[in-house]
This record gives sequence, C-alpha cells and structure tokens, in this order.
Amino acid sequence: MSDKQLLVSKIENGIVIDHIPPGKAFSVLHLLKLDPDARALIAQNVVSKSLERKDFIKIEGSYLTSRQIDLIALVAPAATLNVIENWGVKEKRRLQLPEFIEGIFRCPNPLCPTNEKYTPPRTRFRVETNGDVETIKLHCTYCGSILYYGTILDYINSEEFSLEGGGLVSKERIEQVFLDILIRKGALRLPPNPDEPFMLKSGRMSPYFINLGALTDGESLAAVKWAFASYVVLLMEQGLLEDFDYVFGPSYKGISLATLTCEGLKELYGMDKRYMYDRKEEKEYGDLSADRVIVGAGYFKPGQKILVVDDTITTGATKVESIEKLKLLGDHTIVGFIIAVDRQEKLGDVDNVEEQGAVEYLENELGVKVFSLENITTIYDKIKDSVDDEMKRLWIEYYDKYGTEKLV
Repeated sequence: MSDKQLLVSKIENGIVIDHIPPGKAFSVLHLLKLDPDARALIAQNVVSKSLERKDFIKIEGSYLTSRQIDLIALVAPAATLNVIENWGVKEKRRLQLPEFIEGIFRCPNPLCPTNEKYTPPRTRFRVETNGDVETIKLHCTYCGSILYYGTILDYINSEEFSLEGGGLVSKERIEQVFLDILIRKGALRLPPNPDEPFMLKSGRMSPYFINLGALTDGESLAAVKWAFASYVVLLMEQGLLEDFDYVFGPSYKGISLATLTCEGLKELYGMDKRYMYDRKEEKEYGDLSADRVIVGAGYFKPGQKILVVDDTITTGATKVESIEKLKLLGDHTIVGFIIAVDRQEKLGDVDNVEEQGAVEYLENELGVKVFSLENITTIYDKIKDSVDDEMKRLWIEYYDKYGTEKLV
C-alpha cells in the first residue's frame, strides 16, 4: 500500500479532525488524552488546497465532548470535525472559538479568588483574538488577568493537563497530593528500627502502618476531601464507576472518609449524596427502626446504589463484613469500594497465606469493583531511596511472603 493510500484510507467509526495548522497535530492529540490502545493516524504537512499545508488526525472508535471541541479550537480554530459512522461522514462541522472557557485553566494571578487549594479550577475566561491563532488570549472574568497563547499551549502540552471530569486533575496528581499528605502528616508510619514492626489485625508483622487517624488538622482534611471526591468523579467520567445514592463508611476510619467524600462531591462538583455508617454494637435506645445497626438507613429506599469508602485493604476481611452488614438494607447494589491505600496482600493470616489477593477475591468472587488512591508498590518506589538497607530488606521479605506484588 502506498503512503498516499494509507493517508486516505477510511475508518468505519470514529472521527477525523482535518485542516489542523501544520505542526499542531500532536498538540491536538495530546489534549485528547486518548487511551493507549486507541487506533489513531496522524498526518503532518499534507498538501492542502485551502491551507497549502495541513495536519489531520483520524481516530477509530472515538467521539469528542463539547469541552474537547472547545479546546481543539484554541489550538486549531480553523479545523473541521468529521464524525464517521459505517464508513461514511455522518456529520461535518467547522470548529469555532468559544466565547468563554470555564473550569480548565488556572488564573495566573495567585490572589484571584478562583485559585483555591484542593479544588478544580473555577475560572471563567473570555476568549479574545484578532483572527490569528497566535493572538488568542484568555481574560479572567474575576480579576482581569490574561493568559497568553504561549502559556495556553505550554499547559495543553504538559503532563499535568487533564480534561477528565471537565477540568479534573489526573489520577497521577491525586496520587501525588495524597501521598504527600500521608508522609508530611505522619499517616504513613515506619517503625523506629527493623526489630519493631507493626502488628496488624491479621497478626502479620508489617514494616509500615497506614494511620488515617493522624489526619485530623484542617489541611489534611481538605486534602483527603479533595482527593476522594476528585477520584470518585474521575472514575465516573471514565465510565469505571456507576452513579450512586449513598456513600457508606465502615466504622471507625471509614466514617470520616464517607462524610468528607460527600462534602467534597457537593462542594467541588455539585453532586448531592447521602452517607451511612455502621455501628460496632447495635443501638438499644431511641428510634431503633431506622438505625439500629446502620446510621442513615432511615432514608434508604430499596434498589438504591451504594459506594463504600475505607482507609486500607489488607486481607479484605473487614470489607466482607461491610458487605454482610449492608444486606440488612434489603435490595441494594454496591457499585464499588474506594480505598485510600491498597496494601496489595494475599488473603489469610500470619501463618495461613492463600494464593489469591484480597482485591482479587472481592472482584472475582464477590463481584465488587475495588479502586485505590494509592497502592503499596507506588508508595515503596517513592520512598525506598530514603530508607536504609535493613528497612528495605524488611519490606522485601514481607512482600515475598504476603504480597500479591514483589518489591525490589
């Protein structure tokens, strides 16, 4: 097949972004954040009757959101978008610069009221240009500060840029902020020496301990709220998590996580959810019909969906207990578990170690999806250079015996 035939070959379903200014195709591709397995064809400096030279992109099986289209117009305001179905052009439109861009770029003014820590951008920029792409600039409608074209393009081409969830940060950014809080606030604890490891509920002697109970100051709570709420919405936008009615937090650590998640979903993303939590001991006074075991159950309606949040998962035993307690509600669906840290360990106790991991068991045997903000492999990779050889040996030996992953 000739190069010319390859460039003009048809796709069955997907999109073609045509008439991109020469040299800008990779900027357009970068802002789309395609799945690594997506089939895409990028052509640069192709002969064009109207532009002399142009770039274009063909993507099999993909469609664009209105926000992506607005951003493409910032890079290629004269581009055309062709929607392909069954080998033919179903729709063709010429892209136009939007009048406003909201909730994607941060204002360059650090004192602008839209620049709040642990929140997605709340900016509203007015788009201005004299017709040439390099003259595009964004005016902040709150403080009047200006983003110039070079800064806009640099951000779109950066690794930090993300469009998921309409301006949400990436999973990598969530992991980074959450791990920083764990370390700075003492929630990730290492023993004073290798001879004094931490004993877990399972009896296993661990080289570290995750204690979200240490996160009690305002900065920590704001970060946890931001991280859990952002991760929930990111998973929903990616189609990995169904919508839900309740957030359930197993007592005790899960209670604060459920409340912070609900508050964050409402404050940051406008999603109004209720929360529930369980009692360690059944209530024997007051209104026993509504919350003898599960607080907040009085509002529950049969068939509603529940998201469970918790601090860690080791052997999965407490997660199974939560599933059993939620059966008291009657007809319901658990859409998934979101865990702060997946310890990536196998089922069992100190002496009896099974081959199956806790997450694998919940997903394969009980049919419940499990997601984690952090896992021990990424945590170890980030801190191993700061611990001595004896402590490294303790981590490696522990995961040789109990881990679903090996550490090096």
